[in-house]
Amino acid sequence: MSIYFLAFICFSLALAVDVHAQNQGTISVVQATALPLVNTEGNQVKVVINYSMGNDSFLGQRINAVMGIYDRINGTLIKLTSFPDGVVLNNTAGTIQLASTLTDPKMQNISALVTLTNADKTEKYSNEVRSDLDMKAILPTSLTALNETLPPLPPSSPSSIAETDDFDDNTNSDSNSDDE
Repeated sequence: MSIYFLAFICFSLALAVDVHAQNQGTISVVQATALPLVNTEGNQVKVVINYSMGNDSFLGQRINAVMGIYDRINGTLIKLTSFPDGVVLNNTAGTIQLASTLTDPKMQNISALVTLTNADKTEKYSNEVRSDLDMKAILPTSLTALNETLPPLPPSSPSSIAETDDFDDNTNSDSNSDDE
């Protein structure tokens, strides 16, 4: 009987913490992807979230976003990712992108769980959101494999090929995470 009572108390406390966190801010998933890396082996997991903080007291404050990547089959934590120095909120609502690289080719089914926390990652500021990703369903891990499935391109004249070094690889998001 006491074990059930203790479990009820623990569940109630966890629920109270989540309710308090949700009163401060809410998040939702905009996009979650797992794509192969081009220059090295591995897959990059990216989760983009929308956040909305409950009041203006967070403006100018440093917070953090934490993404845990879990194996969906056995529930074990594979990797934690967050911002090394946190992020400063300039708006009460916006978008944050978290990214992490997985190099284990055996990873198949993963879940990414994201929450907003204080800068020290000791207090939750938002609800937790989850995205399930199937690593088997992503694109081939090399361009060679992709080229083998496509028909060859027709030859082109040298005058029709434009060479340029101009490209923009910057994202317009001011909130991108790095692996810890």
